[in-house]
Amino acid sequence: MIGLVLVTHSARLAEGILELVNQMVQGGTPLAAAGGTDLPEAPIGTDPTKVVAAIEQLLCQDEVTEVLVLMDLGSALMSAETALDLLPDDKRQQVHLASAPLVEGALAAAVRARIGGSLAQVLAEANGALAAKHEQLASWQHSLPPLPPETQTTDPTAHAELTIIVPNRLGLHARPAARLVSLAAQYDAQVTLTHNGRTVPATSLNQVVTLGVRREDLLVVRATGTDAAAALAALEDLALDNFGDPIEVTEPLEIIAAAAVTAGGDSFAGVPASAGTASGPAYRLHLPALDLEEQPIDDPAAERQKLRSAVGTVIEQLRALRSELGQRAGAAEAGIFDAQILMIHDNDLIQSAEETIELRRIDAASAWNWTLRSMVARYRALEDDYLARRADDVADAGQRVLRLLVGLPAESPLFSPPEPAILVAAELKPSDVARLPTDQVLGIVTAEGGATGHSAILARSLGIPTVTGIGAAAAASIREGQTIALDGDNGLVWPAPDPALRDRLLARRSEWLAQRQVAQQQALAPAITLDRQTIQVAANINLPGDLAMALASGAEGVGLFRTEFLYMDRESPPSEEEQLAAYLEAARRLQGRPLIVRTLDVGGDKPLPYLRYTHEQNPFLGHRGLRYCLDHPGLFRPQLRAILRAAAQFPIRVMFPMVSTWDELLLVDALIDEICAELQTEQSPFDDDIQRGIMVETPAAVLLAPQLARLVDFFSIGTNDLTQYVMAADRGNAAVAGLVNAYQPAVLHAIRQTTQAGHAQGIPVGICGELAGDPRATALLVGLGLDELSMTATAIPAVKAQIRQLHTADATRIAETALQFSTVEEIQAYLTQTTPAQEKE
Repeated sequence: MIGLVLVTHSARLAEGILELVNQMVQGGTPLAAAGGTDLPEAPIGTDPTKVVAAIEQLLCQDEVTEVLVLMDLGSALMSAETALDLLPDDKRQQVHLASAPLVEGALAAAVRARIGGSLAQVLAEANGALAAKHEQLASWQHSLPPLPPETQTTDPTAHAELTIIVPNRLGLHARPAARLVSLAAQYDAQVTLTHNGRTVPATSLNQVVTLGVRREDLLVVRATGTDAAAALAALEDLALDNFGDPIEVTEPLEIIAAAAVTAGGDSFAGVPASAGTASGPAYRLHLPALDLEEQPIDDPAAERQKLRSAVGTVIEQLRALRSELGQRAGAAEAGIFDAQILMIHDNDLIQSAEETIELRRIDAASAWNWTLRSMVARYRALEDDYLARRADDVADAGQRVLRLLVGLPAESPLFSPPEPAILVAAELKPSDVARLPTDQVLGIVTAEGGATGHSAILARSLGIPTVTGIGAAAAASIREGQTIALDGDNGLVWPAPDPALRDRLLARRSEWLAQRQVAQQQALAPAITLDRQTIQVAANINLPGDLAMALASGAEGVGLFRTEFLYMDRESPPSEEEQLAAYLEAARRLQGRPLIVRTLDVGGDKPLPYLRYTHEQNPFLGHRGLRYCLDHPGLFRPQLRAILRAAAQFPIRVMFPMVSTWDELLLVDALIDEICAELQTEQSPFDDDIQRGIMVETPAAVLLAPQLARLVDFFSIGTNDLTQYVMAADRGNAAVAGLVNAYQPAVLHAIRQTTQAGHAQGIPVGICGELAGDPRATALLVGLGLDELSMTATAIPAVKAQIRQLHTADATRIAETALQFSTVEEIQAYLTQTTPAQEKE
């Protein structure tokens, strides 16, 4: 039989619900309650130990086989989840949490349980408990007059639903979940995610990650409100883009934590986490002890403010760390700290800590520590090992807040050995690794950890040889200053290497460093085909800080500077001087290489909170891109002035998004002429002959390409939007989402038509959509006549390598053959199976 546990903040409320339910079922359903706390000074609250006691009370009864837990909001949910973590494994399997309404759900579930329903039937009754009330009151609600316009904040008819099959190899781990949460928060809509019967708000990173969504799981996304359709369209676009993750994940999937094995008699075996070898003295990262003692308080408001201040300070520190890491290791790896920011800025986490301050009357540090430990336990309880390791990120960011609250610096001391050394530690947090001076760290050895933790990922991105998981005893046996050696390829650590072994490892390290240098040199070399045709390979960037990684990857310029990122995470648009500084910084880093600056592209899936938008049924077909900017000259003019001024010093070109008509180009040309006249009057240097181009991403631009080419200096094809518009496939509609594929024959014909039109007028044609960075498409794009390919930085080396293996005649034949096929499947199969060498034969 199914038993019910009721969890609520009030003991008296719990008693009342028990009385009501018992009246309904006449004692025929096993019931228990966990209401309130045992603290006389703070009786309103929830206590995980009381929830555990209630569950065990029911499970002791012979007739109870499973327990369903219903709860109210806030800490009741967290207490119920913490109670699950406290139960033994065998009992935990018998307990299930319900998201049903507490009172109505308890009544419906108790009745169904009394007549012998299964767990699924009882849960379904609880979840549907409000249906009868909704139906009975529907006619009365429809008779109410509508809200006046000034108070009607959402469109009550705006409901949308989308089902996603999650494509990511590692599921919705921290970084893709952070991208989802950030995107959902930009819209005036209430967005929820449902997975395996559990529904959570899409704006809470901790709740999204702890859904435990794995690859190929079904995720139901629902949205209500004014921007419901736009929100789902943007989230569908994100899902089609693999939630921003690389299509191929190269990091190993196995998780081995603290699994030390003796390899022979003179080495320890751990997890090979980052390739390379090292030999040198061992040194440890010395961390100050965190002394925490719960303190009673008299002023909860002051403690709440102290907590919010500490969280705000840590968020700023993490943003600075993200920026620094982006320059050293790339934007993808730096995204780890975007996730950490969202984790500690999560409203559920902060509100739970504040509630603990109020109810238990304890200091902010103790309340935060209690809440943080509960959240970390929720992550570690996830069945998927990879997702469970995201607990390290919650703990990392949360511990920074805790150190501030107890009066210590938020950041750990920098690793500063007297000479280059191998860092030995029990474990390393991601923020510790991100701040390591790579010229002082020969390698890393940790007692715990695996190859998929974010610390290991950062070590790989920084090129630091690393072995994790050698075990606590092995790590403790290594003395500070002792000479040790490690092999990051095979996961071996030698605590006392003999001279012969050290020589062999030194030789391997020299070879490894030489291979890295050759690979870097090859990436930096130009992309020239076998018949000596040069194809420009450039990078797409969001901010100037992305250029360090782009240039190291071999970028020969910037084919797309997405300037909308300068406008994000702000309360107002950047000034002309702020934009000028950003464009000059990017141009200086490029050292004479070309920089294409795309003007502000907002609207559609890129709203900005401080700009006013009118509600549109389909924002992707509405007021966005150049259309929006031309209608808002107060926003557009400062950007054009900054670009023109920067172009006086460096080779900068300007590019306009979402162009559909000849008249739009005439208007923007007239505006530029007007601004040039202003700058001349002000005697401010500017480029009066700046090269101007357009994004070709609408069918209108493709069809008008012969005419538009007479007004501009270059084309750049944006395949992401072009595919949606050519295929008339709304990315928010799951029924047609499969059409949004850049390999669609119609899209490829549009690319060829645009390229031919541009070349007929003597202007170069590039491509800056995702298709440009897919090595399968390289021969096809070269064969279609593209002059420049612009892509994410990490894709550049592979695409350059493909170009160097091509002969343009072979590429042309590949393109001509691909254009003869009628389906996406035929084209992709042909490109996958065909190499330039095979085509030549």
